[in-house]
Formats: sequence, structure tokens, C-alpha cells
Amino acid sequence: MAKIQEGHGIQLDRGRHIFPEEASTLRALGFIFVVSRLFFAEVAGLAYLYFPHAWAEYPAGVLAGPTSLVYRVLLRLWSHWDGQWYLLIARRGYGSIQSTAFFPLYPMLVHFLGGGTVVGAVAISWCALAIAVWFLYLLVRLDFGSRIAWYTVLVLLLFPTSFYTQAVYSESVFLALAIGSLYCVRTRRYVGAGALGGLATLDGIYGVFLAVPLAWTIWRDKGLRLKPLAPVLLVPLGVVLYMVYLTPHYLDPLVFKAAQKYWSRGSAQFFGITLWQGLITAYQSAGSALSPAALFHSGQPSQVLMNFYNFGFAIYGLVVMLLTLRWLPTYLWLYEGLALLLPLTYPATGQPFMSLPRLLLEAFPVFIGTGILLERHPRLRLPYFAVSLVLGALFVSLFATSHWVA
Repeated sequence: MAKIQEGHGIQLDRGRHIFPEEASTLRALGFIFVVSRLFFAEVAGLAYLYFPHAWAEYPAGVLAGPTSLVYRVLLRLWSHWDGQWYLLIARRGYGSIQSTAFFPLYPMLVHFLGGGTVVGAVAISWCALAIAVWFLYLLVRLDFGSRIAWYTVLVLLLFPTSFYTQAVYSESVFLALAIGSLYCVRTRRYVGAGALGGLATLDGIYGVFLAVPLAWTIWRDKGLRLKPLAPVLLVPLGVVLYMVYLTPHYLDPLVFKAAQKYWSRGSAQFFGITLWQGLITAYQSAGSALSPAALFHSGQPSQVLMNFYNFGFAIYGLVVMLLTLRWLPTYLWLYEGLALLLPLTYPATGQPFMSLPRLLLEAFPVFIGTGILLERHPRLRLPYFAVSLVLGALFVSLFATSHWVA
């Protein structure tokens, strides 16, 4: 079988194509996209119907009153947890310090394009994810070829917390902008990279990390001169505009950072300490985290149970990064390292890696690394996707029934 040279010196055995050659790229991507979204929707709907529900509505008064069961199963369940905050902001603006923790681009899109409705918010998430998948495929194909690009897309779409990209959450919009920005970096469209990066920082704080690969790539291509680095200044523009907006309302441009206290996040600490704390809390919660009765109990949901899974996802991200560091282009691992470092150094009290299974979506080069490993080690493919689907079914069931996931 013929060998080919792809990416940064990786010798890959192409072997048989696992995707039909006669199908167009877009059609194949669309098929995988739809099937993966229907998988999560089907499992979520069944869980909503048959599993015990926890306490759901917070902040109060966001969701409408009694609605049909069909509407709740198909749509409203996707607005749990942070989704209700985004809907509140889309409809009423930033009325409290706590709401400022949620960056404005996604609720702005929901307000102006989605009418402030759950239907509109979910539609925006689906459309943004489709754009993100297309950019991801193009980006990975440039460096590693189409085979690893397909595996990377599969890893993203079937990741256990990928269902957040079809919920009333900002992850899909961020992915579209961040991956698009790095695609522009890779293709030397530096102004476009800066502009998309600026929009990404208006959607989430992780966007500021896009400035680093952009600056590094420009410096490598054009030398250390100030004028060519001008597009880098576009990246933090989104968060600067948000700070300008917040200042007259709260007299504090960094109030969104202060709002993290409502989620028990304090000051930064050395990531080694966070890892140790994560190990301890994972051990303490292991028994309950593996008990269906504990996971799907009624009443107030417990966030502590997720410590077991949070630590596993932290180790997964770190291991994949370390194993694939030698293959990833510099601009990708620079962003990946920074995106992983933030949750590792900014823990929540009692839940060191709170939300990390979801925040790994922001550190999306981890999925590229996983795609590389799956290509190079065929025996990993079946167990990896089997575990991913099982965890995905578990997590989306917890989310649909208002139990805490990430």
C-alpha cells in the first residue's frame, strides 16, 4: 500500500478509504453532521421522557409557562443551565452582575436573528456548528490530509459533550470563529484571522488566545516588525468593546471576572496543585459518579458527582496534547496549550475542573491530536468511539433531565 507524506513529516498509510469516494465532501460532512446531531437529540428526548428530573429553572422566569410535551422534548430541554442565562440576556440585557459572566455575541445573535426564542437560539447553534465543521475539515486537511481531517470531524461531532454545540450555548459560535481564525492564520489571511479572532473574544474569553498563534505566524513570515503585526490588535478588540460597555453600567470593566465568584471560582493557582486537587476529588466522588441512582436523583442536582469525570477529561486533554505535540504545527499547539492552561490554573472551590468536559471544545486542537492518534493506531478506533458514544449518551441524558454535566 502506498505511503504518502502529510503534514509535518508524518508518514501515513492511506490504505482503504473508509468514506465513499463518489460522495462529495460537503455531502459526506452533512451526513455525519446530521446523524451525530440526531443521535444526541434522540437520546436526550428519551431521557427527558423516562428518567427522573432534577431542579431545572435558573435564573427563574426565563422559560415560558406550561408548554406541550413535544416542544419540551424537541426544543426546550436544550435551554437548560447556561442556556437560560443566554435567553435572559437576549431578551432583557445584562441586568445583574452574575449575567456578565456570559459574553455578549451569542445572546446578541439570539436577540437579533433568533427573536430571543429557544427555536432561534438552537437554529443559530446548529448553523454555527456546521460552519465550524467545514472550517475544521479544511484546516486539518491543509496540514495532515483528508483522512485525518475526517477523523478529526468525527471526534468533534461524537465527543461526549458535543451536544452543547446544538444547545442554547455559545460553544458552536465560538468554534466557528476560532477555527475560522486559525484557518486564516494557516492560509496567511492575517486581517481575516484578526477580525474573526476579535469576534471570538466577543463570544468568550478563550478568544484572546488566538492572538498568540497569529502573532507568531506573522513574526515567522515577516520578521519582528510592528506594521505587519497590526492584525493582532484586532483579536482583543471584542473583549475591549465588552469592557467599554460594562464600565458605565457597573463601574468596573472587569466585572465579568468578578462574576465568576457565583460559580465559586477564585484566584489562579499552579496547575500542578489543581491536578492534585482534581485527583483527590475524583477519588472521593468515584462511587457516586458510577451509580445511576446517584446520577439521576430527583431534586437539587449535585455538581460534585462530576468531579470524577472532570478529572478524566483533564487527563485526556493533557495526554493527547503531550503525545501529539511533535506533530501539531506551532500555531495549533500554541493555542491548544493556552486553552488547556486556563481551566487548569483557574479552579472552582470543591470542583477543581468544573465544566472542563465542555471547555475542551474550546481547546479543539485536542481533537486534531486525537484524529492523528486514531489514524496512526487503528486498534484505538473502536474502543475510543465506543467509550465516546457511551459517555455522550450518559451526559446528554443528564443534561436533558436538568442534572449538572459541565
